[in-house]
Amino acid sequence: MESRLTFLLLLLAIAFRAAAQAQAPATPGSGAPISSRDRIYTGDQSSNTITVIDPSTLSVLGTISLGSQRLSDVIGPQYIRGVNSHGLGFSRDGKYIVSTSVTSNTVTVIRTRDNAVVSQTYTDRQAHEAFFASDNRTVWVGTRGVDHITLVDGIEGGVIDTIPSPDGQTAYVNHIRSPFIHVLSVATRATLANITGLAHPFSSDMMLSADGARLWAAHKLAGVVSVISTASLRVVAVLDTGPETNHPNFAAISTNGTTTMTYGFVTVAARDATRVYAQPDAEAAPRWVRDVKSSGVEPHGLWPSADNARMYVVNEHSDTVDEIDLTRGEDGFEVVRTVGVGQEGQALVYVSNAVPEGGDGGNENLGTQGLVGGGSAVLNRVVEVDGGSGDNSSSPSALVTVRPAVGLDMFQVIGRNLRLNATYEVSAACGSCGGVRIPLLDFVASMPIPGQAGCATAPQVLGFFKFDGVYDVDSLQVREK
Repeated sequence: MESRLTFLLLLLAIAFRAAAQAQAPATPGSGAPISSRDRIYTGDQSSNTITVIDPSTLSVLGTISLGSQRLSDVIGPQYIRGVNSHGLGFSRDGKYIVSTSVTSNTVTVIRTRDNAVVSQTYTDRQAHEAFFASDNRTVWVGTRGVDHITLVDGIEGGVIDTIPSPDGQTAYVNHIRSPFIHVLSVATRATLANITGLAHPFSSDMMLSADGARLWAAHKLAGVVSVISTASLRVVAVLDTGPETNHPNFAAISTNGTTTMTYGFVTVAARDATRVYAQPDAEAAPRWVRDVKSSGVEPHGLWPSADNARMYVVNEHSDTVDEIDLTRGEDGFEVVRTVGVGQEGQALVYVSNAVPEGGDGGNENLGTQGLVGGGSAVLNRVVEVDGGSGDNSSSPSALVTVRPAVGLDMFQVIGRNLRLNATYEVSAACGSCGGVRIPLLDFVASMPIPGQAGCATAPQVLGFFKFDGVYDVDSLQVREK
């Protein structure tokens, strides 16, 4: 085990075990129906915003700006605002959300009734995910660049404590360099146990079920999910979910008025789908139910409504949110509505009763930053790669995404099933140059795929230049040099 541990995400168990559950994930009958007082929030990395959505109509009300958009003045010597909006959490009473910015190392708390910033705190490197404790004030922050958890006063701001390596009683902390999960006492901040036997050391995100009995830890690099029983503190199954597995979440659905089925939902970016599993017994392996095809590309964050009637999924590379209907039985889970949001959504949360009854409507302090064409401004192409594959079984490919970025375009490439340490070139035909093919950028496939010798990915290759209107997107080529 490496001496330096990096924490990614913590979950406070009481948040999902309260007897009078108000927030999702919720047990059947404890959460209120979807209403215009509820809100959906997405953390939009490139536009550096939080998109605010009314779930009753699935309409975007506007965005909360955390700073300038990517590639504007964010690298200037006098820039002091947030950079790279990423994770989201909320308080149990629905009065606050918390946003993490992974580049500026900031934790921002926002009041839901009027979208006003309440506090902003600088933490240690790479504040990735955060959530409120059951006191609706203390925020626990997973800072993945260092070896401890940061505790923040969400109302007044400021760091109040740190917890080294690592019901309001229990917290679960995962890592990106060690194959176990810390179980911590919130009261004493001491380690109660370590859950071992995870499928892979890199655990990018995890989630607790509404009854607190299930903890699913996603392993993005390996494309699997460790299914954990919190009662026995053991891994009961490993799900082969697929490449670029992102976030898990749960819905507890009453099947016949007396029986409740817990469904696990896992977004898998390379499949462009949310995989659904049924797990009636927390001590037994789940069964696969179906894949819900996304309307867009690369599903990432997801969260249910408190009444378990809907699951909402943000599509990172399409700048959209899908609404999945959960009321038609497991064979009928499907996307029924889609709405455009800010750029490059990472996280999504659903907050019940975010806007008080008799309030001003919750539209204050909102703007339009990042709302570019309602998702239609994004171009996505999957391009076959000219060159050998990493494992000689699957064809090498690259997902190319182009979106506007303050006067230029953000050109992003995700290389899949490539040869480890091989160099690749991306080119396109220049329309204003008589169709001449122009090299756009080179990249190296340097991220090994676990269990596949010689096989690698290039998870995020970025370039910034004018593409739209200059090059033909359908002429894109990727070749091994």
